[in-house]
Amino acid sequence: MKSSVVIEGRTELEVPDPSSYTFQGRFAPFKAPVFYNPKMEFSRDIAVGVLSSFACARGSPIRVCDPLAGVGARGVRYANEVPVVELSVMGDLNAESIPLILSNARRNGLEGKIEVVHEEANLLLSRHSEPGCRFDFIDIDPFGTPMPFVDSSVRALKNGGMLGVTATDTAPLCGVHTNACIRKYSSIPLRNEFCHETGLRILVGSIVRTAAKYDFGAFPLLSYSVDHYFRSYFRLKLGAHLADFAFRSMGYLLSCDSCLWRGVAQFEEPLQTTCTECGSPLRRAGPLWIGDLSDKSFLCRLAEFDFSYMRTNARISKLLSKISGEQGKPPGYYVLDFVSKRLSLSAPSLKGVLEELERLGYTASPTHFHPKGIKTSAPPSVVREVVRGLCTGFRLDDC
Repeated sequence: MKSSVVIEGRTELEVPDPSSYTFQGRFAPFKAPVFYNPKMEFSRDIAVGVLSSFACARGSPIRVCDPLAGVGARGVRYANEVPVVELSVMGDLNAESIPLILSNARRNGLEGKIEVVHEEANLLLSRHSEPGCRFDFIDIDPFGTPMPFVDSSVRALKNGGMLGVTATDTAPLCGVHTNACIRKYSSIPLRNEFCHETGLRILVGSIVRTAAKYDFGAFPLLSYSVDHYFRSYFRLKLGAHLADFAFRSMGYLLSCDSCLWRGVAQFEEPLQTTCTECGSPLRRAGPLWIGDLSDKSFLCRLAEFDFSYMRTNARISKLLSKISGEQGKPPGYYVLDFVSKRLSLSAPSLKGVLEELERLGYTASPTHFHPKGIKTSAPPSVVREVVRGLCTGFRLDDC
């Protein structure tokens, strides 16, 4: 294999040479003999901060597992950049990955902190399902859906441990391939202007339902949608009552295509079929997570981590700021271009809409899901009139 050396954070990694494995003139990770995606450096940088924040709160040495390791970028970085990691177990079914992972561990002086196995991910995790063998943190970062690995991950996780999952099959989750979403996530997606949030909520809900089968309550600490993937971190706590408590935030997302109304219904609630504002038929997505996608106290701890030594520092700061602003706001968001197009008007500025909604007494913030998206407690009728007013110079309280 032709290789080159890159630096991520404080870690030096030998990876497939980008100039040697290309498709249509660009580096194609799937062409390389060992998988490495440089575009996921942003995700790995955040993961280092998340694990560090989690470990500090835990207050003791931790054991982590990366069962889909590729070149070992995640597992090696955890062992190298999170001081309290005492052991990082990495595995991959691809035999060519193993010597490269070992080489990357030696390159960073981590021989005593890593364990590398040539093994299928579920088998590796199942071997650590007994008490005393389990992990404090498991990172599931596959190509496609993480669902085939979630059951074995829950069984291999300590009580109070953290599970990180990535989903790159965003098309099914966003409603492009409905049947694929139903097969993989046992949930109906919704293809509309806020489909990325719906897809992320389906992913989170699927993890919560899987954990509940083993009497674990799974609670999202940080969840986001960027680039070509969804990513979420969970704290898992053992107890049937905690699994039941987590299920209180499970339900369905309802949407009206006519007036842009959206709402939620919990499992035990009857599902309304017509819009309360205009009487049109409603579409539904779910079951999915209807609570906050991130934990406010964990976001505060994460904000204290020093990302400044990472190349993606500025982007991470911007993302976390937007996610913090989304807390406590109802599911769904409004895309200003979409709303203004419905009104046959040009789109107003994001800042202007946010200021006007807050002036009217509603909460409002930009959303990380879309550059022209806003999250707000205002009903769709108010959002429409604010957009109309900013474009025509007529304010709601002028009437």
